[in-house]
Amino acid sequence: MYNLVKRTAEIELLPMAQSLGLAVIPYSPTGGGLLTGKYGPDKRPPSGRLVDWTMYAARYRDPDNFAIAGRFVELATELGHSPVTLAVAWVASHPAVTSVLAGARDADQLAPSLAAIELVLDDATRARIAALSPEPPPATDRIEELNRA
Repeated sequence: MYNLVKRTAEIELLPMAQSLGLAVIPYSPTGGGLLTGKYGPDKRPPSGRLVDWTMYAARYRDPDNFAIAGRFVELATELGHSPVTLAVAWVASHPAVTSVLAGARDADQLAPSLAAIELVLDDATRARIAALSPEPPPATDRIEELNRA
């Protein structure tokens, strides 16, 4: 799993894969729909994965995630992209990512994910998106490495 609100893969998995030349195909680039524009700090649809599925509701229930989603949608609008397209493109733009698993109920939902193929993010845009959510902390047994001079 890898998306703007679930960035744990950045701690060790993505760097390791990149270092070893391993393919990485993350899933859930839109956070179960959280980053599609349907959700926000004060915005919940009557149905959807985060509403109807206990697992997704528990995984993304933190109010901070909904705040991140709201800021992400604002940035997507500013940049002139569908939030889905931008979410998939951001995940795909990580140097360790080979491809992205994106799900959809129908062709209309799939189209914005496929549009991410054409969206190339420069480093500055990638950084703007990443800045919307907290950078994941290092693995607990690696904290000492951060404090070395």
